[in-house]
Amino acid sequence: MRAIWTFALMTMRSLLRRRTIWGIVLVIILALLGIGQVPSFDVSGQSRFIIEFGLFGLEMGALLLAIGLASNIYPRDRENRTIQPLLAVPLSRIRYLLGRFLGAAIVSGAAMLVGCLGLMLVLTLNGFAVPAALLPATLLLLVEGWFLLSVVFFFSFWTSPPLNAPLTVMIFILSQMSVREFVGLVPGASWLMRTLRLLLPHMDVFHIKDPIAHGVDVPPVYFLLAALYGIAYSVFMLSVALAVFRERDLR
Repeated sequence: MRAIWTFALMTMRSLLRRRTIWGIVLVIILALLGIGQVPSFDVSGQSRFIIEFGLFGLEMGALLLAIGLASNIYPRDRENRTIQPLLAVPLSRIRYLLGRFLGAAIVSGAAMLVGCLGLMLVLTLNGFAVPAALLPATLLLLVEGWFLLSVVFFFSFWTSPPLNAPLTVMIFILSQMSVREFVGLVPGASWLMRTLRLLLPHMDVFHIKDPIAHGVDVPPVYFLLAALYGIAYSVFMLSVALAVFRERDLR
């Protein structure tokens, strides 16, 4: 575990030196500031607008962070030939994957926290109360981002970075669909589509912006179960990614 944590810290420092992370964080902050400047004659309506679009912006930020942070990690290590000495002695493949994932997850979490604080600041500056569930809602979006991060790692082991992004976005979109919408993509193979839909998470469980914006109380147990649901899917995707990684020839 110590080796994984040390490698995760190395990954985190490496990612923080890239301009990608800072560019995405800047885009999130500018988007939140822009949402706060949208005029509205309905005070309560403007509050709901800021919360709903602010959380939507954080969700898109989680997607961009997953792609921007992880899509180039393994391809760059392989291109620079740094992965072979890493795996020769100090790290096994599972430690390499977990270390890289944990480092990227920490950076993603810090960026999402900054975005949440920015949304709170926008609400406060506009004279609106900050919902108590805003931080837990952001944490659910972070868990969703971790799942997307595991998806990006999975794709990075057998495809190129330019193809990784659209594939991840496709998974993101398909995971938003209901069973009926998903089956409707190929009506002639409903049994197959239902089976495929069972393998994908229902990302709508992470999206509670509407209840929060309208002042509906969300039970604390919901946040716990939804977070465990997302973490379980992240572990599943990392397991699949590890299975693919173990079959890769690094020469």
